[in-house]
Amino acid sequence: MKIPIRLRVALYVTLSFAAVIVVIAYALTELYEGFSYRAFDVTLQAAATSVANRVANVNLNAGLAGVGEDVEESVSDFENRIGLIHIGIFDSSNVEVFSLNDIDSMALRIPLEHNPKFISVRWEGKKYRVAFARFEITDRTQGTVVAMSSLAPLEESIGRIQGIAIVIVPITILLVGIGSVLIARRALRPLERMAGDIDTIGVGKPLMKLDVPETNDEIEKVGQSFNALMERIVVLIDSQRNFLLDASHELKTPLTVIQTEIEMLQMNPSLTSEERENLQNLLSEVEYASKLAVDLIYLSRLESSVANFSNVDMSAVVREVVSHHSSLAKRKDIRLLVKSMGKSWVRGDHEPLKRAVSNVVENAIKYTPAGGKVEVNSRVDRSASIFVLTVQDNGPGIGTDEVPRVFDRFYRTKSARGGDEKGSGLGLSIAKRIVEQHKGTITMHSEPGKGSTVRIEIPLISTQVG
Repeated sequence: MKIPIRLRVALYVTLSFAAVIVVIAYALTELYEGFSYRAFDVTLQAAATSVANRVANVNLNAGLAGVGEDVEESVSDFENRIGLIHIGIFDSSNVEVFSLNDIDSMALRIPLEHNPKFISVRWEGKKYRVAFARFEITDRTQGTVVAMSSLAPLEESIGRIQGIAIVIVPITILLVGIGSVLIARRALRPLERMAGDIDTIGVGKPLMKLDVPETNDEIEKVGQSFNALMERIVVLIDSQRNFLLDASHELKTPLTVIQTEIEMLQMNPSLTSEERENLQNLLSEVEYASKLAVDLIYLSRLESSVANFSNVDMSAVVREVVSHHSSLAKRKDIRLLVKSMGKSWVRGDHEPLKRAVSNVVENAIKYTPAGGKVEVNSRVDRSASIFVLTVQDNGPGIGTDEVPRVFDRFYRTKSARGGDEKGSGLGLSIAKRIVEQHKGTITMHSEPGKGSTVRIEIPLISTQVG
């Protein structure tokens, strides 16, 4: 499946951004978690140290009832930062002598022998962080202050941050994806316009330069390069057309001379039947070459000249063509039937239109066997405001695979190449070029063994039925 370039660009940008934003979000949440735990530990350690400073050098045997309020006041400042703090004060024998915000059997849950700086413990399904601080009892003995606080508020805060990141990251990626599509579409719009202009270029149409946008980027460079290519193609086509025209002109004169000489030789009464037959075959070849040269000259002039349009009655053109070809049809024992419905006015050039109709009718007569018929029917389609001409024969017909190519230059069907009739393969091509110059269409429908029908449609300027 082909994906438009704007979507591919948007996809690449979105995937790149997604990878970056996911890494950044993960890194920030990890940093926040690490910073939060460190801040929690520092605060908890400060609380333990503050209590230790308050009870230093106090006679533990006399009890700590007198310093209880001082301890509570000292801890309250830290509780504002991390939540409820449990305090336990132990003598040198690890016997608890004072507690604040009691947790039963704290000594049973906390290893006081080694007194690490921080430990984590679980108490009744909850996770706690514990900090230790030493204080002097006497010169030779030390007590221990244990500060313990639940990690639940901290973990809840970290969870909220992670939840926010989980929500924000996909939304941000989605918004970036939509924005990337819109930006890519806007950035590539000049390229799409140029592609549309390129699509309008077709066979038989003038090669026009692209309207290159002044974007000062690669798109403008592509447009300029294409216009430069078009200029080179136009020069090449003109040179080929001029060469073809010159070559056809140069061939036409000697062919005419040869044709005249052959016709004069045929007048010699002393020729044998074999010599006369050879001369006739040679004359046929020369006539074919001469007609090919004439067709090439006409085609070259048709593509380079400007049409002289006026109001043309297509019904009259059809009658002229049929009258001109009636003798050819009679010689081949072909019935040439015509049906015309009044005047059919189009805007066009009389002679080229006559040539187009003549080529189609002549082609039908050429490939219709003796005893057959060719029907020429011209009418007006008022609903579509077009003139319609159909030329139908009952010749051999052609295969569906060859129908699309019958209007190509120099193309001859398989049956035509194997038959006796000679042709240049330019007649229908010239007809198509003329019809398209008049903003019309020409099509063929054919089936092997059932003949062919050529249909020409040309827009009307007015309709008169008489």
